[in-house]
Amino acid sequence: MKGVYLMKAVFTKYVKEFEQLKICLSKIPVIDRCDHLSDKKKGFLAYLVFKDASTVNLDVTVLSRVYPSIIAEVAYRQQHEDHDLAKGYPVIIAPYISEESAKHCERLGFGYLDMSGNCRLQIRSIYINDQGHPNMFVKKRKAKTIFDPSSNVSSLILREIMRDVTRRWKLSFLAETLQCSIGQVFKVKDYLCEQLWARMSPDGLHILKPKAIMSAWSEAYAEKAPSFEVRDCYTLLSVPEFEDKIRQIRSDSGIDCYLTGFAGGVRYAPVVRYNTIHLLIRERNLSGFLEASGCKQVDSGANVQIHLLSSDELLYDAGVIKNQLVASPVQVYLDCMRLKGRGEEIAEAILSKEIVK
Repeated sequence: MKGVYLMKAVFTKYVKEFEQLKICLSKIPVIDRCDHLSDKKKGFLAYLVFKDASTVNLDVTVLSRVYPSIIAEVAYRQQHEDHDLAKGYPVIIAPYISEESAKHCERLGFGYLDMSGNCRLQIRSIYINDQGHPNMFVKKRKAKTIFDPSSNVSSLILREIMRDVTRRWKLSFLAETLQCSIGQVFKVKDYLCEQLWARMSPDGLHILKPKAIMSAWSEAYAEKAPSFEVRDCYTLLSVPEFEDKIRQIRSDSGIDCYLTGFAGGVRYAPVVRYNTIHLLIRERNLSGFLEASGCKQVDSGANVQIHLLSSDELLYDAGVIKNQLVASPVQVYLDCMRLKGRGEEIAEAILSKEIVK
């Protein structure tokens, strides 16, 4: 019976996807076979035949690209469209399904599998879960994401939007205010909406999930952190004395030093003690600051860490708190999330108090 099945011709334009589905299901001893019924506009209909002769219908949607908003559209269509076959277990197949999209499939009760080897199917009492396979279809020249620290304009747009997550942001206003192209604003808007982190309405762009945005941003930021220009330094002064010195340097020489990390975080949410000071300084001011502060660059044992800035978007929305320059809540959150120890704790406090209001 099995040999006859393998020789059966299947007429579908989704041959690779159907074969991948069969390979995935062949691991289950209680399944006898998977039969193709017919193609639909974006996918195909099939059914499983079990050893006891019972069957389960499958409604498979094949996509070239997957993100949460597309999955939501598929779910809406399947709820409002009728097929010749009674509706069955919904499955999405794509070249690669990201962790975020996989979670959305799970929330909606969809099964999924990708051509890279990842899958999650829950049919009756059967559960198949295979994760951790890398994207086999990633382009060699991967486009920058909106969270890439080197995407200066996207970073600037995000920083403006996250200043007030309750506001409906007009795209034209963002472009005019930030002096960037409307195309760049649309790029950020499209990505946020694709992930279902924001929604576009006639009133403007409305942020729905600020925590998800900041979490994804911090992950991308941490990945790029090793490429940042950082100087590890040491001072003999205590933390309060050195912070007073920073204020004095600004007053005497005009060199701006912005507190971030723990030093910046306690200005927004005083929940930790710290003995290392993190600073944002423009690259051109480094030598002047080191000379004025008496800091010495060291290979180990640093208690001052200087993050050199080649551009100024990381200083966007920075302010003065008790006569001390402090990076914005967004920037301090990103910097704290990549610190060891209690960095995440203070980052979450800043997120709740200053960003997700």
